[in-house]
Amino acid sequence: MTDILEKPGAEPGAMDRAMVRQMLIENPDWVRRDAELLSHLAGAPDGVADLGRVVRDRLLGEVRDLKEQHRTLAYHARENLALLARAQSYVLSLMSCADLDELDYSLAWEAPSALGVQTARLYLEGATPMIVSEAIHPCGHGLVDELLGDENDFTGACAPRTGRTLYGEEMGSHALCRIEASGRTAMLALASQEADQFHSGQGTEILNFVARAVERLITPWLKES
Repeated sequence: MTDILEKPGAEPGAMDRAMVRQMLIENPDWVRRDAELLSHLAGAPDGVADLGRVVRDRLLGEVRDLKEQHRTLAYHARENLALLARAQSYVLSLMSCADLDELDYSLAWEAPSALGVQTARLYLEGATPMIVSEAIHPCGHGLVDELLGDENDFTGACAPRTGRTLYGEEMGSHALCRIEASGRTAMLALASQEADQFHSGQGTEILNFVARAVERLITPWLKES
């Protein structure tokens, strides 16, 4: 019997051909999964247009694209689950805040790493509940409506002027969420220097989850102030 493994260029004998044929019949996926082998086996004679090969090549390209899309979706799904877990843990930590001072510290120093952002800010319209603060700031009436319009939240690019106004420096993108607390309008703002971290059409469930927790916390504190 010809050793076709050691002499791949040799003409296989009848027994070798029969063996290979039987193996391929029993294991057709060996050929289907090997795009290069499949292409050679289905190739057309020289000078003959092979429309079938064109279609197969196109289908193989589409399969590769679908696999890449699947990998991308799986990656983003894992990232979202990890972010959700961090957000839940952060919200639980918020429950231990006893007053606005502790909330201010948490937003300034704990929220960025927990939520994967550069900066976290809370703006209160027409209220100055703290003399000195790092993350909780007063703002004029109408600022939230100016930035959000009729929407409850926003994710997308951060204009240079907006970045300097809200965060003291230019940011690539940010996420904003409206808060209503003790009859006052407020806004939670999360910003990143990465332009693609927040984008239009992005899901805002985690953002709203954190915003609603902050809303419940500050409502009684604002009534007292």
